[in-house]
Amino acid sequence: MTDLPRRITILGLGRTGRALVETLSGKAQLFLSESRSLSPEERAFLEEHNVPYEEGGHSPACLEAELLVPSPGVPPHTPVVAEAVRRRIPVWSEIELAWRLASPAFTVAITGTNGKSTTTELVGAILRAWGQEPVVAGNIGRPAIGTVDAAAGKPWVLEVSSFQLLWTERFRPEAAVWLNFAPDHLDYHPNLAHYFAAKANLLRRQREEDLAVLGREILSQVAPRARVRLIEETELPGDWRKGVPEHLGCNLRAAWAACSALLPHDPPPFSALEPILRQPHRLERVGEIRGIPFVNDSKGTNAHATCAALRAMPGPVVLILGGRHKRGGYAALEPLLREKVRACVLIGESQGFFAALLQAWDVPYLLASDPDDALRKAYELAQPGDTVLLSPACASFDQFRDYAHRGEAFKQAFWRLAQEGPAVP
Repeated sequence: MTDLPRRITILGLGRTGRALVETLSGKAQLFLSESRSLSPEERAFLEEHNVPYEEGGHSPACLEAELLVPSPGVPPHTPVVAEAVRRRIPVWSEIELAWRLASPAFTVAITGTNGKSTTTELVGAILRAWGQEPVVAGNIGRPAIGTVDAAAGKPWVLEVSSFQLLWTERFRPEAAVWLNFAPDHLDYHPNLAHYFAAKANLLRRQREEDLAVLGREILSQVAPRARVRLIEETELPGDWRKGVPEHLGCNLRAAWAACSALLPHDPPPFSALEPILRQPHRLERVGEIRGIPFVNDSKGTNAHATCAALRAMPGPVVLILGGRHKRGGYAALEPLLREKVRACVLIGESQGFFAALLQAWDVPYLLASDPDDALRKAYELAQPGDTVLLSPACASFDQFRDYAHRGEAFKQAFWRLAQEGPAVP
């Protein structure tokens, strides 16, 4: 537990900003700065907590603080953040602040370009099956700062993103899991090295007695002080091997490596983990129309994830692709698109970007205006033995609230298409 700075500026009133206000109001002098216009409900929320605020931009008032806490969506090049760094005003992520305030039994932190949420949930499920009471939080949806009290004396399992790791100074999990690394978030990070360095903060403060669970490719680029367990060399318990989908084997091995090293016990039954391995929006089979399966992989928000989804498909694919692209990593798609994709249906604001790539790669494509249009065109392009796959390789924020909203929209479009039956060619 650490003493709070007396004056704290919070940048952004999203999910993290709200949790910060709820946890810190009355314990420090807070100031909330939001770049957009606040809703009446948001203003009422801040007034209820006696938090002064500004909206429509970040003014110099933000810098009249002893600590700046940017929400994860506030990039490091935001002028007020850059000025705080120049003035040597501490900038901490919510994860850093929460870790300083919390007193868990131990902390497991999971990062990676893909698979973080599934692995985080698996760690929680294994610990629960062993009779523990883990508190699962972080980038997975429940801000860590809102679980500080609940985590006291319990295992604290945190999904951590590069946005959160970037602004850490002392954050030190007893077990750090780094699954993989591929180009992503280059709309936030200025370059790939910056993105990697942010991720590497996960390991930076660990000690020899701590644990680092890493993929072999990650280990070739870092030199952890902690003892290392390689994901690829982790043997799964016998009955687990039969039930785990191939594309989730890495996640389960990583979770087992972390848990079995921290609290060695006999493995729980696979049935305790199976619900986690059947998550919506991650290679979720929605249904079939005339023998053509439709798969929802809306959680595929970067090229690395979409490559994994394509490899998991047994035959040719009609791929629904697009959204808000992340400025990098898409070259990795070319060989798989050429090998496995019959055609693409492009959605969202990145249509022009992908159209240029697909023309250069000689991959056929059509443009679609909305989920119904995209599914109809994909179905018309599909042939027997094909799969229609939504795996956009992009963020969803151009048209949807998040990837789950996008996935649900496409599932609803599927049911509407299925109800048309024979009217669809």
